Amino acid sequence: MTAAVPDLGPLDIRQIIQISFLLAASTILFFSSLPSLKSRFVTYGSRATSVNNTEGPRPEHDLPKSHTRSSWSEAVLDCVTNLQVPHGWFLHFYVVSVLCSLFWGIQIIFRTSLLVVVCENAGAGRTLSMNQLALMWTLMAVQGLRRLVESILLGKSSASKMWFVHWILGVLFYAAMSIAVWIEGAETLLRSQSPLKDITITAPSIRTMIGLPLFLLASGIQNDCHTYLASLPKYTLPDHPIFHTMVCPHYAAESIIYLSLAILGAPEGAWMNRTVFTALVFVACNLAITASTTKEWYMAKFGREKVEYRWKMIPFVF
Repeated sequence: MTAAVPDLGPLDIRQIIQISFLLAASTILFFSSLPSLKSRFVTYGSRATSVNNTEGPRPEHDLPKSHTRSSWSEAVLDCVTNLQVPHGWFLHFYVVSVLCSLFWGIQIIFRTSLLVVVCENAGAGRTLSMNQLALMWTLMAVQGLRRLVESILLGKSSASKMWFVHWILGVLFYAAMSIAVWIEGAETLLRSQSPLKDITITAPSIRTMIGLPLFLLASGIQNDCHTYLASLPKYTLPDHPIFHTMVCPHYAAESIIYLSLAILGAPEGAWMNRTVFTALVFVACNLAITASTTKEWYMAKFGREKVEYRWKMIPFVF
């Protein structure tokens, strides 16, 4: 006699997005835990270049026989590693973010058939108010637009490369985020016949009084960090006061931005918006690993004593 397996039914869009974020975070952590994969697929840009490799490759006859020829698996990994795109393609992430925000904003305003189909398959659960939906969409659009402007105005030409999967993952992340910020309000959108008219002026809630200042403060800090970094000569150790405490304060600010969105998008009776929180998990894992490799690169290039005392991303924590 066998136990009956419960029928969980098909996954809804909300669950698919949440699982995708968590799966991506788990994959990044797994890759970073294995040195052979981390060096090939996780690091990119200047961090992928060893600052100590100044002697050039050793002649093949000087190498042990076990190293004169890569194994088949290493050859395959090296081949996949070479599939790279320009580091400047980071700009595409924010183009996608802005375009997707505009696309879904139009769908919501005009309550299109596509929006109805997505909302009907979003899954049941606590929902958001129309005011929350409007605020979440607006802040995500502002975030994408700000990062796009920064990338255009502050970006420098570089020969650095990144693995093509990084680029694909970034594009998919921002496309998913343009849905994640409002998908938990699907039931509210289905009930509304005129979303714009359902937006009302009310006293700010506690979550708004916490989340909105966090978002604005973190955005300002991140912009200040990006502006400062862009003003430095290439491969210079940052000496801005905020960098005295952290190696990557702009990564901390990025995480706080998504934390604020998770707070602002929390349904009634909940502390966090689950979908946006899973996005925060992905962002924090990804940036924490990059912050770690950045600190390692700084110590190798500028000396351990100049960087060792600095936290990687979060003071007193990491």
